Amino acid sequence: MLNWAYPDAMHVRTAVWMAQASGVLPRREPLPDADPLSVTFRFQQSIRLRDAQARLDELRHRIDAGLAGQPMPAIAVVLIGPMLWTRFESTAGSVNMLSHASGPVGEDVVIVTDEAVVAALAEGRLTAREARAQGLVKTYGTRQSVERISVLLDRSFELKENPMSQTQASQEAP
Repeated sequence: MLNWAYPDAMHVRTAVWMAQASGVLPRREPLPDADPLSVTFRFQQSIRLRDAQARLDELRHRIDAGLAGQPMPAIAVVLIGPMLWTRFESTAGSVNMLSHASGPVGEDVVIVTDEAVVAALAEGRLTAREARAQGLVKTYGTRQSVERISVLLDRSFELKENPMSQTQASQEAP
């Protein structure tokens, strides 16, 4: 359904897999207990969900800082692994976050990505521009709203020094 509503959205999953295979993103270990009804499995899922929400909250803080008091179009982010929707809206000069949203509302800009990408953005290991260029993020909405959100995310997640570039530069040095 996600790919039907947002064309090429599932390409994000492939891009994440490729980024993990090349070492750009860390691989996620599967939950050890395959029985989804077991207490251990549910507990581990709860921990992953809590971690994802903490990273999304870090994104909220970074977006809030990037806004500098300016309004922004509302954003609905969906993490394709757990299909977790989270909405971000600016109100009175700051950004509010609604976890476990039922999906986008009205003219929300929709961002499709994965937990590993959110973690890399939150930790400053990846810029928003790099994530878009590698297909790790797909954005949907009106052209004007998508452009505004892209500029905001670029400003919010711009790295002073990119750890990936430093690693590559040190490997390329004679």
